[in-house]
Amino acid sequence: KKSYKVTLANGATMPCEQITKRKDNGDAVVIIPITTEGNYLVVVQARPNTYETVAIEFPAGMVDKNENNEYAAIRELVEETGYVPTSVYKLESHYQDQGCSKALITTYVAEGCQKKQEQQLDEEENLTCIEVSDQDIRDLLNQKKENLLTEIGMRDANSKIGYMTLQLKRQNLL
Repeated sequence: KKSYKVTLANGATMPCEQITKRKDNGDAVVIIPITTEGNYLVVVQARPNTYETVAIEFPAGMVDKNENNEYAAIRELVEETGYVPTSVYKLESHYQDQGCSKALITTYVAEGCQKKQEQQLDEEENLTCIEVSDQDIRDLLNQKKENLLTEIGMRDANSKIGYMTLQLKRQNLL
């Protein structure tokens, strides 16, 4: 965490705190993987800072220093799922929490994903990849309590923003 003061246009000063990740601004990528069958891949992993202590979200990860965002997206997808896409495109970018972080989150869509290898997780990672339908994603977002996964729901803001943006673009509303 970094503390500093900012002088505003009206001359007033405001104290600020900036959260940093890995001594960097924390830029990250989110990947919406779509299989050749049209299903989505999500990961279930421990998230101790949530009430449920587990989360269902799209694969995501930090952009390494001197790494291209698209390369980081593909790397994270393959590492976390073992799936390889036939095409990838940028969907959108947003700030995670511009009130206390410079972290820019860039979302990519990975199409034609096929299982090509086993997961290559970092030592501290423990996650499970599951394939779900579009309706399953909608149920996760609505948190319909029909089973354990939908009871947990998809509460990750980055995953929600990405999925909703994708749907709006598919309907030519964005």
